[in-house]
Amino acid sequence: MFFTMLVLRLVHIFAGIVWGGGALLMSLFIGRGIQATGEAGQQVARQLLNKQRLHIFMSVAAVTTVLAGVVLYWIASDGFSLTWIRSGPGIGFGIGGIFGLISFVTGAIFGNSNASLARIGAQVNGKPTVEQLTQIQVAQKRMQTVAPIHLVTMILAMIFMASARYFLF
Repeated sequence: MFFTMLVLRLVHIFAGIVWGGGALLMSLFIGRGIQATGEAGQQVARQLLNKQRLHIFMSVAAVTTVLAGVVLYWIASDGFSLTWIRSGPGIGFGIGGIFGLISFVTGAIFGNSNASLARIGAQVNGKPTVEQLTQIQVAQKRMQTVAPIHLVTMILAMIFMASARYFLF
């Protein structure tokens, strides 16, 4: 069981670093840089989405993080035992897990919007049509709405996950 826990923790932490670090980097720097640089930024975005498939990479990291986290919680709680769940670490990891799941859902919404932008971008030849422009604006609005929620819940999940084992209730 020790080896299983060790592997799961390493997978959870590594995938979480990729997912969380990637989300922070995209939100705070790369996304803003893409927006600020007009057509050149759009070319970078198309490269990241259409050629390098960044949204798929981030989705795999997110799913891996969540699945490893659920299994870790199940093992640590001895099959979701209420005694452990009500302990300090159980509460801390539980709250962190809830924030992580909220971040996962908002990240999926963000990722789907990003994938829509990638599909539309691949179809655009020169200037987008009115319909394409409307679709782009809808996807961008959705991303602007969920991005702050995704970012804040991601950070809160990180804080609770990093400190939960020290909670003494």
